[in-house]
Amino acid sequence: MSRRSADKVVFRTKFAERGEASEMMGILEAMAGECCSRNQTLRRYRSMSGKTLSDFIRQGEELVRRNREVEPLADPAELENLVHEQAARLEGESAAEGVVRAVRSGAVCTADHHGGLYFAQAFQGDILFSLLLERLGFGEPTVPILCAGQVELENASYARGICASMIPDAKQYFPIFPAKDSVQLASYAEPINTQMLARFRHRFLENEDAAGNEALREALDGILKAAYEREEVLSLPRFSDQVTRIGAALTGKLFAGEGKTFIYLEMESLLTPLLEKELADPCSLPARLLWSDTLRQNLLQERLEDGVTVAEALFWGADEKGRKFHLTLTPDGWLEGKDWRRQIVRYPADPASLEALLAERKIFPGVFLMVLISFFERSLTWLGGMFQSSYLPGYQRALVSLLERGGLAREARTIGAYDCSGYISGPVFGLYRGNGFAAPAAPVEAFPNRLELARIRELAEKTDLWDAHLMGLADIYFDLIGRKDRKEDWYAVIGRELYDRYPDHRLTGYES
Repeated sequence: MSRRSADKVVFRTKFAERGEASEMMGILEAMAGECCSRNQTLRRYRSMSGKTLSDFIRQGEELVRRNREVEPLADPAELENLVHEQAARLEGESAAEGVVRAVRSGAVCTADHHGGLYFAQAFQGDILFSLLLERLGFGEPTVPILCAGQVELENASYARGICASMIPDAKQYFPIFPAKDSVQLASYAEPINTQMLARFRHRFLENEDAAGNEALREALDGILKAAYEREEVLSLPRFSDQVTRIGAALTGKLFAGEGKTFIYLEMESLLTPLLEKELADPCSLPARLLWSDTLRQNLLQERLEDGVTVAEALFWGADEKGRKFHLTLTPDGWLEGKDWRRQIVRYPADPASLEALLAERKIFPGVFLMVLISFFERSLTWLGGMFQSSYLPGYQRALVSLLERGGLAREARTIGAYDCSGYISGPVFGLYRGNGFAAPAAPVEAFPNRLELARIRELAEKTDLWDAHLMGLADIYFDLIGRKDRKEDWYAVIGRELYDRYPDHRLTGYES
């Protein structure tokens, strides 16, 4: 049932006897060490001995409070109004008011991929973010999550359908969208329709043993009824809008008693109108970056940490099938790239042309521009994952450098004052315990059992921070270690070790 047959991990008995605990401990730590060698955020948190998840949340709170002391370059109310408008349109006025109050805390979770509702690492990060909001004085149940929609449906977070971790040898993938749409961006996907859901039911629920076990079958059936098979979802014209309603309904069913409802808002559709407004104002910072001769020259010269120039990080293109391709701002004022057919694409990058291209969705803003107008200009701290917390400081350094060289000292000082290392999605606190294996609990695993916030807060107080990363190692290892370099049976090895090592972190699953 894995996403690709080549990715399916076959369960073997190499470690069936398990051996000494120290041997298994060594294997787990060695795999984590490989990951640390490839990501500076993981290296940083590995060194924080003696810290708990509660300390981690308090650290995030302190970072946000420091950033709130920086005087913003632009009015945050403009962004708050857009958040209110999008949330109200999709979830109603009451939810929108709660979302805006949360945004006024000065922080937002930006680690998720839009549509990837069942990715355990992100889901547990969203819960940790809700606990951080509580420390900032926002204790309401409505929690906004700004999600990047510029990822393929077949991305590791799997917006293409539903994924689960209820068997020992592999994560299971249950597609809703057909295979032909796998490389389509989530933000460009057509809506889920009744035919798609009927095929899903036939393939995974009505077909004997298709979903693997009865508990999984019941969870998938309940999720379809509660979140997908509703007129208010199926009537929407875009998958991106459907995700918001599906996510709110789904998370509203995952907690026993006191709970949280996550309002997943697509970042691109939220922030593109704000970018269009700024580009229409020649005095705005984005407009000056693009059309001031000095600053544009600096964009072409200033390099990010991966070696590309800032001019290569501003916009992406999308073809008629919703597949993205890279665009570079050229010295003569064009956006240039190659599409999926390897044909050269050139768009004029003057103000009127950019406005039209954005409106027609032939281009969309990259993360660099979105973080510029929401975080660096309006003081909304981004709290992301292990990749984002590594590259945002690089964006900051490059932007400060090119602004200083362009004579914008005030803007450079303001942007340089922020702490961009915020991190929320990565540590894991709760496991699904199966028969001899464990995996991070996500919505499918939680749906039949329900989560208790009191239990989660208790785990946060006593869970060692590095142990929390080890519990999330399967997703981390998959992200950072290429297929040819992965250890044999890596998924099964991690699952068995988590089962043995963390018996007190069971949130869902079998009692044994």
